[in-house]
Amino acid sequence: MSNALNDNLFRKIELSLRELVNPINLFSGAKLDEALVVDNVLLFKRTSTEMMRPHGVTHNYHHRFELVVPLSKAGRIHVDGHDYMLGRGRAHLIFPHQFHHYLDIEMGELSWLFITFECKHAGKLAPLRGSPRAMEGGTLEILTGLIKNYLSVAPGPERNFELVFEVSRLLHCLLESREVNCEVVPGGMAGQETHGEILRAINDYVRANLGKNLTIADLAEHTGYSISYLRAIFRREIGVSLGSYMRDSRMSTAAAMLSDPDHGSVKKIAKACGFGSLFAFSRAFKTAMGVPPTAYHKLVRTGKIATPAKPAPTSRKRRARSA
Repeated sequence: MSNALNDNLFRKIELSLRELVNPINLFSGAKLDEALVVDNVLLFKRTSTEMMRPHGVTHNYHHRFELVVPLSKAGRIHVDGHDYMLGRGRAHLIFPHQFHHYLDIEMGELSWLFITFECKHAGKLAPLRGSPRAMEGGTLEILTGLIKNYLSVAPGPERNFELVFEVSRLLHCLLESREVNCEVVPGGMAGQETHGEILRAINDYVRANLGKNLTIADLAEHTGYSISYLRAIFRREIGVSLGSYMRDSRMSTAAAMLSDPDHGSVKKIAKACGFGSLFAFSRAFKTAMGVPPTAYHKLVRTGKIATPAKPAPTSRKRRARSA
């Protein structure tokens, strides 16, 4: 850069400085912890309908934010009882512990981008809950630069900084972006009534009755469908058995309650999630999440969530006893 150009820039800065008002307190200024800044960012892609199909309830429930950005092929996303039709030009932010899965993805090779992250100031993202936004203009420019930097810079502190910074910018831009009305009205898609609405009914009923010892027969009676039909639909659409979903729903709700700074006692949460004893709850929670309930709450508060532990291999003796 030439000296003349430098001199010109310095003069512009000096002119701007004349409008600067000195702060009263010289020891308290802008703080990063008060800003909307994300952490622990991951990027991944889905390129086939099989990859979009969950292989366990942990794919439908987790403690992280998940920004879904379809680039080619459209499909429905079911989030907490609502269906949204997503395609190119639309993005949807899934919040921690929101039940979600994907339906009716167009056949053929697809390209969907997923950006997952954690955020201490989740309240700042509240306007994006249940509010798909348009991906256009500024948001697309930021996303383009984000992907370019991610692919061109070697993994390390520099790329981590750029990724956190660019995803934070993207979210700020999405908050100002145009809201897209793409919610699918129940029964509004010809021939699509069954699966989406049945899954919604099952999810709502299970989540509303976590404190009760529900059976699959109870769900069949509530929905008006046979047990065998419900089992088949659920395994095909969600990727797990209905029984597993009912059990893991309690763990998801417990994790959500423990993530609340004002959560009640662990004993109260155990009862609300249908456990007869604190011991049984703690054992089940540790098996699912890798840590006991009290430790999980501390990890959430400090932003150091542990990776859920893999279930230990079942011995022949235990299998025989459980059978």
